[in-house]
Amino acid sequence: MFSSVYQTEKSREMLGSIQERVPLSLSNLKLSRKQYYSRLHNLIICGLIQNTNGRYALTSFGKVIFDWHLVIRDTIAKEYWKLRAIDMLGSSAIPDSERSKMVDTLIENEKLRQFLGK
Repeated sequence: MFSSVYQTEKSREMLGSIQERVPLSLSNLKLSRKQYYSRLHNLIICGLIQNTNGRYALTSFGKVIFDWHLVIRDTIAKEYWKLRAIDMLGSSAIPDSERSKMVDTLIENEKLRQFLGK
């Protein structure tokens, strides 16, 4: 599991560098040549980046995915412990109406409340 998180983080770093138009560098990313080109290939195959005149750029799809990634990351950072608390409520004998009130109180993000079954 750790290796897949590491791989995802390195791919995110690559997307961030491409988004910011910072040249990709093996030494900055701390990847071997094989790891670097494998990730680059996968990002191209997934349709997240394209090579135009020797420069990599995010595709329209890549821009959407990258922006949504930032929104999700920020939401998780703000709401993670609240979500954990809601999970603990689910395992207790609290009535659904009380649980619903607690979710309304804890979770500020309307979309997240809807996603939780509100």
